[in-house]
Amino acid sequence: MLPSHTMIVLVAEAKGVQIYSSQPQIGKKNSFEWKLTAPQALLFDKSGKQIGKHYAGPSWELNDGSKITALLPPLAKVEQKTAVPWLLLKVKNHEGKGLLSNVQYVIRVATLGGLPPKKAPAKENQCSKISYRATYLFLARSTQSF
Repeated sequence: MLPSHTMIVLVAEAKGVQIYSSQPQIGKKNSFEWKLTAPQALLFDKSGKQIGKHYAGPSWELNDGSKITALLPPLAKVEQKTAVPWLLLKVKNHEGKGLLSNVQYVIRVATLGGLPPKKAPAKENQCSKISYRATYLFLARSTQSF
């Protein structure tokens, strides 16, 4: 799943919620479904120190001032039965200087929770925040050759 000629520059644990809103189902009258609106999570390093946040975009922002936003849809997706999918995302925008400045890809793995509610919403504009955890791998181009 790792893109070739890349190396992991950061591993971060995310703890937060996936936010879903209810919207009308296309082609069905008075029927609604949950649509992902945004993630909202804090990012932690391996020692448990908060190092940044993850939010709509999808974007990741570190305390060092660096920020990235990825393209959607993902380059690859691995569905999970009991959690949000594992994803491979390509970065489209960089801001600030710091650890994320050269990141080209983000991989989400080891997900727990975050799936939309099983019960369909009863009306439009309802909101549901579902707890989730994930590990994010941030990859930059490797200058090393083997």
